[in-house]
Amino acid sequence: MNLTCAQMDVLLTFYIDNELSSSLKRQVEEHLDKCKTCRAKYEIIRSMIKDLQENLNLTNQSNESSFDLENNTSQYQAFKTNLSAYIDNELSTEENIKIKKFTINNSKARKDLEENYHIRKLMNDSLKKTEIDSKVDFSKNIMRQLELEDEANLGIHPAIKILICFTISVLVITSIVLANLTV
Repeated sequence: MNLTCAQMDVLLTFYIDNELSSSLKRQVEEHLDKCKTCRAKYEIIRSMIKDLQENLNLTNQSNESSFDLENNTSQYQAFKTNLSAYIDNELSTEENIKIKKFTINNSKARKDLEENYHIRKLMNDSLKKTEIDSKVDFSKNIMRQLELEDEANLGIHPAIKILICFTISVLVITSIVLANLTV
């Protein structure tokens, strides 16, 4: 399958970030070898990203001179891994302090934390609205369904039902046998 230039426009950033499967990556590379226009776009985008990364690194180094960028990546991964547990107060005091310190020193972490709190608030608000709108107590509804099932079953234990069915079957068979004997 040959990729079109329009498809390449979409795939270029994923290719640069190395987020494509090996077969799709190969197709992108083949297209870049053949198409000068897409190759030029690729070079421009790659150059812009490189310049942005360099500027970001310079900004981080000046703003956070004591912050080791290699540790930033591993610390950020630890932050992301523990973010949900932090929000739900499931971490130890020591882990909570690490998350707080990292969040204070890292604007991206602060943004992630704010977004997670915002999402949590939206979900809680949505749940409350749903509860108010439905005005149904689901637990009462379930209990009522169980009560209706009990009423339909006459509240009789299943073992007793089997015994009753067996007794009725024996009586029916006995009456059939007696009817045949008298005939």
